[in-house]
Amino acid sequence: AYVFATPHPWLALRGQYIYERFDRMQEPPLGFSELKTYRVPLGIGFFHPSGLTASLTTTYWNQKGQFVRGPGFESGSSDFWLVDLAVSYRLPKRYGFISFGATNLLDKEFEYFEVNVFNPTIVPKRSIFVKITLAVP
Repeated sequence: AYVFATPHPWLALRGQYIYERFDRMQEPPLGFSELKTYRVPLGIGFFHPSGLTASLTTTYWNQKGQFVRGPGFESGSSDFWLVDLAVSYRLPKRYGFISFGATNLLDKEFEYFEVNVFNPTIVPKRSIFVKITLAVP
C-alpha cells in the first residue's frame, strides 16, 4: 500500500446525506408505524506531518414518524444539530495512535427515536472518550 506523505499540513472536507425509512404494516412492536430519519454530517479534518490529526463534525438530524401514543398513533418530528470532536496522535514508527474526543460536545438535548437500542446511532448525552490503538510489528 502506498501512503501519501507531504511535509506540509493539509485539510480535508467531508459531507454526506443519509436517509433511513421504516414502514410497518402490522401492529408495531417497537412503538412506531412509520419512521423517516435524515442526517447530514459535515466535517473538516486537519492532518499534520508530525502525526497530529484533528477532526470536527457537525451533523444535522431530522426525524419524522407516526408513534404509538395510548390507543392510537400520533405524528411527531424533531430536528437538531450535534457536534463531535476528535484529536489523535500517531505514535513514532507507526506503532499506533492515541486519541481523545467527545461526541455531542455541546451536550445538546433532543428527541430521537432509536430503532436499535442495543446498537444506538447516537448517545443522548455528551460522551468523552480516550482510545489507544497499538500496531504490533
